[in-house]
Amino acid sequence: MSILKKNDLKKIFLDKLESITNDKFRNQSKDRHLRHMRKTRNRLHNEFDAIWVRYNNKQATFSQWENALEKWLSSECI
Repeated sequence: MSILKKNDLKKIFLDKLESITNDKFRNQSKDRHLRHMRKTRNRLHNEFDAIWVRYNNKQATFSQWENALEKWLSSECI
């Protein structure tokens, strides 16, 4: 299991955030603020945070970290 440096993870994370344009946020459906969507988004965010901590402690793989990031960011774009 290859461990990337924290700066590398931060760069990947920030690059993914930059790919989300303001257009994606402007074109959101009005259903975005429903309770279940908010709960799902929060759950995925918490899962990503937990995976990131586990990855830094060498208890998770990079692919697990990347999958958690993709899930969380896709939920932000819905």
